[in-house]
Amino acid sequence: MSISTFCGIVSARSGVQFGTKVDGSPPFDQVCELGGYHLALQGHCPRALAEDCGVLLAGRIFNAIGLVARLDARPESEPELLLRAYRKWGAGFPKYLEGEFAFVLWDRTASRVLLGCGSGCQSVPLFYSHQDGVFRFARSLRQLVTEMGVTPRISEDYVARWLAATCVGSDCTFFEKVFRVIPGSVVAFERGCLTQDVYWQPEKTSLLYLHDPREYSDGLREALSNAVRDRLPDRSVGSQLSGGLDSSTVTSLAAEVLQSRNRRLFAFTAVPRHPVDNIAGRFCDEGPAAASVADRWPNVDHVLVRHGCHSVFSLMDLFGSEQLEPILNPGNYDWTYEICLQARQRQVDIVLNGDSGNISASFAGQWALRSLAAEQRWMDLARLAKAMHRNGGRRWLGIANEVLGLWIPLEIRKLLNAGRRGSYGLFQYSLIRREFARDHGLDSTSLEQDLEHLDSRSLRTRYLRRPDAGATDDAFRKLTGVSRVDPLGDRRVIEFCLSVPIENYCENGVPRSLIRNAMIGRLPEQVRTESRKGLQAADFSIHFARERAEAFAEMERMKKVDLAVRALDLEKLEQMMRWSDTQIAAHGGMAGYWPKVLRALSLGRFLRRFEDGTLFAQPEKDADLAIAGS
Repeated sequence: MSISTFCGIVSARSGVQFGTKVDGSPPFDQVCELGGYHLALQGHCPRALAEDCGVLLAGRIFNAIGLVARLDARPESEPELLLRAYRKWGAGFPKYLEGEFAFVLWDRTASRVLLGCGSGCQSVPLFYSHQDGVFRFARSLRQLVTEMGVTPRISEDYVARWLAATCVGSDCTFFEKVFRVIPGSVVAFERGCLTQDVYWQPEKTSLLYLHDPREYSDGLREALSNAVRDRLPDRSVGSQLSGGLDSSTVTSLAAEVLQSRNRRLFAFTAVPRHPVDNIAGRFCDEGPAAASVADRWPNVDHVLVRHGCHSVFSLMDLFGSEQLEPILNPGNYDWTYEICLQARQRQVDIVLNGDSGNISASFAGQWALRSLAAEQRWMDLARLAKAMHRNGGRRWLGIANEVLGLWIPLEIRKLLNAGRRGSYGLFQYSLIRREFARDHGLDSTSLEQDLEHLDSRSLRTRYLRRPDAGATDDAFRKLTGVSRVDPLGDRRVIEFCLSVPIENYCENGVPRSLIRNAMIGRLPEQVRTESRKGLQAADFSIHFARERAEAFAEMERMKKVDLAVRALDLEKLEQMMRWSDTQIAAHGGMAGYWPKVLRALSLGRFLRRFEDGTLFAQPEKDADLAIAGS
């Protein structure tokens, strides 16, 4: 599958070069003057050119037909549609677009260059840098840093925020003065100055009040169906099918559409290679639940993918070099990578997933009681609290803690809850060194206080602009030839979900009730009503045993890297690496222990490879990533 790419440089000096081109790409496609500045462009993507302006487009526009009617014109291509939209609405035109896209538009008359990304959780990534009077941009962070004359320097502040999981929504990257265009925004370069316009503001979505609660579930199902339909290609398609609500919903809706077109769907399910006992609130083998979904559709071919095919450290290196950022959840890359490889073997180049479901369609209704208290809806709050205790498994102490949190200071509540299990502060989920966190204004109390000001809607909108999603999906596409697309991150789905009053997500006290109601009769009851969550890569500990030697060797290498020593609690990491299986299980296993340890290893290895230069080596597509001895 071809990758749509473009890059460019704007400078007051002529003859500015990209630097060393390691991909053997052709010369610039366009060179022009912009009010005293020189613009040089190169692209391998759809484009539209006019006498005074032009546009390069990567991705797709979903509402092209509707735009044609509004513009009273019939452009021959989507890039031409963007040019016409720009002429009608000016620099604010992207707010009228729906889709997954990134673009660069230049206007010689206005001496302007616009960079824009689509809205939603999964936008096409776009990066830029403005240093020494030169504005550079590229679809790929790797291309921007390695081929276009940008000198990479690690941003220690971003390292700290990545470890603390507070970089969500940021336009920063791991490199100083190198930025990403956040989803739903436009960056403009005009006469030497940069401005940013965030045109998508989902937090301002108005609430929708309907007489019949069933209309909410009907509306969700319609929005999901449209999002899935828009992402189905004319060629072979697959889905990533777990035993949960999100991927099961996406798979079922895709199978329904494809069946009407007499087409098939490959559904890929990751399952453990070794038997693993379930843990409280989680089930470890999602194969049976996934099979019950696949069996409902005669046009679905169900493919089981075993865990443990690839080395986690080889995956860290492969994706780290492609993305130029560490892997956030290394334990899940093994089976995701293998699914993409097996999809490609079946001539499938698009795999649907439901990664954004937790903050959209299958939102569980977290902090619903706090939201009702803030709105002073006391009767509704009392009914919901009673239902949550009776049907949702909530304890009265937890309910009181959530509601009273609006009035009782955090420090007092922490004293009252001192004996409770489940504390989850910064140092419970991260191996960031305490001194490093403090130096960058991060500590457990300040982070908890930050969350104190959020209601249910604010909690969701904070995570809508994940900084890693687009770049990660781009890396999978480049390294495997398979695109991972997420209908549940669609702008229309998100805005509908934000318009639904919070109590409809936990109707009768049952979490995720909105999507459960929407899929009545469309999912097996065991899947639709399952209260537990699936646990992917549940047998990770068994596979990692063959990589322990490399883990300890890497920790020794990290000790020679100044930033790794200052940022990570390497003593604690080494101690945790020596824990027994019983200790690992007691600290959550793949649901707690491994994410904490693997993120530290991922970051430390990334920093070490940056320092020794191996990070910038050309990633090897189809490299042998098997675990040694497997």
